[in-house]
Amino acid sequence: MKNIGMRLFVLSVVWTHFGAGPGLAWSQEGGASQPKPVPATRDEMKAALDRLKGRQPRLPLPPPTAEEEEQARQAGGARGLGPGLVNNARMRNRYLPEELRVGGFSRDPDPVMQLKAPFITELFWISSRINNCHYCLGHQESKLAADGLTEDQVAALDGDWSDQSPARQAAFAFTRKLTYEPHKISDSDVAAVRQHFPGLQTLEIMYLVSRYNATNRWTDSLGIPQEGHRDYLTPTAAAIRDRASAVAPLPVSRVSAVAVEAPRPELESRQEVERRLVEGRKREPRFPLLGEAETRQVKPDLPPGPVAAYVRLLAHFPKTGAGAIQSQLNLERFGRVSPLLKGRIAWVAARHDRAWYALGHARAQLRGLGQTDDQIFALDTLSGDLADGDRLALKLTRKLTVTPQWITDEDIAGLRQHFPDAEVAEIVYRITQAAQFNRLTEAASLPCEG
Repeated sequence: MKNIGMRLFVLSVVWTHFGAGPGLAWSQEGGASQPKPVPATRDEMKAALDRLKGRQPRLPLPPPTAEEEEQARQAGGARGLGPGLVNNARMRNRYLPEELRVGGFSRDPDPVMQLKAPFITELFWISSRINNCHYCLGHQESKLAADGLTEDQVAALDGDWSDQSPARQAAFAFTRKLTYEPHKISDSDVAAVRQHFPGLQTLEIMYLVSRYNATNRWTDSLGIPQEGHRDYLTPTAAAIRDRASAVAPLPVSRVSAVAVEAPRPELESRQEVERRLVEGRKREPRFPLLGEAETRQVKPDLPPGPVAAYVRLLAHFPKTGAGAIQSQLNLERFGRVSPLLKGRIAWVAARHDRAWYALGHARAQLRGLGQTDDQIFALDTLSGDLADGDRLALKLTRKLTVTPQWITDEDIAGLRQHFPDAEVAEIVYRITQAAQFNRLTEAASLPCEG
C-alpha cells in the first residue's frame, strides 16, 4: 500500500463501490453527483466555512417563522454561537417526530461528566474535520474563539499534534481513530487514553466522540447551511497559510496517510460473523456495567425484563446517559419509517462498522420481525427482496457509515423520489444514530446479546 499507484487504485475502487461515481472528485466544486471538496489548508477551510452560508439545503428549510425568531430571542445564543437561530435544530424540529428529538441533544451538564470546554470542543473540531462536516466545523470554530483560543491554537488542531501535551495527544489520536477507523479500536488504544483520563473520563470521551460523529453525519448529509452572522474569514499566520492538514482525509496528492487507505476492509463471511457474535458473548467490557437495580434508579421507567448492556453502560451518566438511553429506546419504538427498514439500517451500519454488539442487537430486531438469517445476511450484498426505495436507503446507510465525506446531492435527491421528506430525514437520522451506537458499544467492548 505504499505505492502511490496502488493508493489511487484503492481510493478509486472504494469511491465507485460506494456510489460517488468514477474517479477521484475531491478537488471538484459543485455538481449534484460530486461531494464537496476537502479543504487542505487553513485558508481553504475558512473559505469553505464561509461559503456554507449560501448552501442550498438538501431538504427544504424555509425562512424562520416569527415564533421561531421569538423563541431564539428568548433563549439567546449557545456559547460562542451568537444570538439567533441554529439551522441544525430547525431542520430537526421541522422533519423529525417529537419522540426522536428528545434525549440525544441535551446541552445540560451531567453531574458525573468531568470534561469541559474548550477541550471537548476541540474533540468535536477534530471529528468534524475528519468527516469534512463544514457546518459542525464552523460551530466549533465559533465556540473555540468565544472560549479564548487564539487563531494559532485552533490552527494547531489541524497539525501533527507533536507540540501538544501527552494527554491531549492521546485524546486527539483516539478521537481520530474512533471517527475514521472505529473497527480498529483495541485494548491498547483505550489503555493509552486511560493513562491520562482515569475513572469514567475515558468513557466520557468515547461517548462524546461517538455523538459528534452522529451530529456530523446529520448536518452534513442534509446540507444544512451555516448561519449567516458568523465570521470565518479571519487572517491566517503566514507560517501556516499553505500547510496541508495532517488530520483531514485529503487526496493522495495532498499527502495524508489517513486518507489513502481503504476506510473499511471487505465484509467478513457469514461463518466468520456467526463466530464473532458467539465469541462476543464472552468478552469483557472495557468499563464496568452498573447492576440492574442501580440502572433502574437512574432510569426508573425502563421496560420490564433484562436490562441491556448498553443501558447499564450509559447509566453511569445519570443525566446525559438517561437521555441517551431514552433516545435509543425511542428509535426502536417510534418513527414513520417501517420497522423492517429500521432494522435493516441498523444491520447494514453495524456490519460496516464491525460493531458486533450492535450487530447482534440488529439481528434480534430483524428476527423479531420474522426475518430469517438468510434474509438478514442477504443485506450484506443488498440482494434479496428489497423495494427500490429501501435499497437506496441501505446504499446511503453503507456510504454515510463509511465515507460521510462523499455524500452528494444525488444521494438525498434519489431518496426523495421514493419517500416523503420527513421519512428521508428520519432515514438519515437513523443512520447517524447508528454511527453513535456502533462506536460507543464497540469501543466499550460490550458483550454481545441476542
